[in-house]
Amino acid sequence: MHISEVIQKSILIRDFLQTFMDFKGNPIDKDLLPVPPFKISNEIKLIIIGQDPTIRKADRRIKIDTTLNLDKSGALKTYINKICQILEIEIENIYATNIFKYFYTRPPSETLEVLKEHLNPNLMLLKDEIKQYPDASIITLGEPVLRLLIKKDKPNKMVDYWDYNKKLKKTDGHFKYCNPEDNFLERTIFPIPHQPSSMKEFYSSTFEKYMLFVKSVK
Repeated sequence: MHISEVIQKSILIRDFLQTFMDFKGNPIDKDLLPVPPFKISNEIKLIIIGQDPTIRKADRRIKIDTTLNLDKSGALKTYINKICQILEIEIENIYATNIFKYFYTRPPSETLEVLKEHLNPNLMLLKDEIKQYPDASIITLGEPVLRLLIKKDKPNKMVDYWDYNKKLKKTDGHFKYCNPEDNFLERTIFPIPHQPSSMKEFYSSTFEKYMLFVKSVK
């Protein structure tokens, strides 16, 4: 699926939701176009999935030209580069996209019910996007993304996959991934924190070990 097709389908989804299912507590922002996925080459080895592009400062949203701002230098790109280094791939081998590619009026972390209401058509688009890269590993950024993609009654907290020992406050090292049958993407998923600023001490100290686990899974 070409990126232009992804954006066109996202616009159709946005317009449909806005017309028939708009959420009054946090309406979709119709003045900005959806943000395209980040893709440089056709050799994709890693898919990174975020939630949505709605940053808090509304005047800065117009400057977001690609998912995760990976076309610009900054803390998030540095974080993704660190992931690439551990996995021994180049940033050119990444396909980064959001579940929701359009903007909301305010960050939907404050109104998570809107994301659940609007999930299905966006999920169908996401599945179409990633099926063209069947051999690529998939990383999700942040626990809210994980919870949106995990089926009911399946583990939906990151500590479940990072094997957090509450007593010792560290990992026992028995890392896990989310099995295809347990999530709506029907692919293996590795959940990681959204960005360095969201990493508590446990995630910061465990990050490289978990990423080496990701690398080891074929």
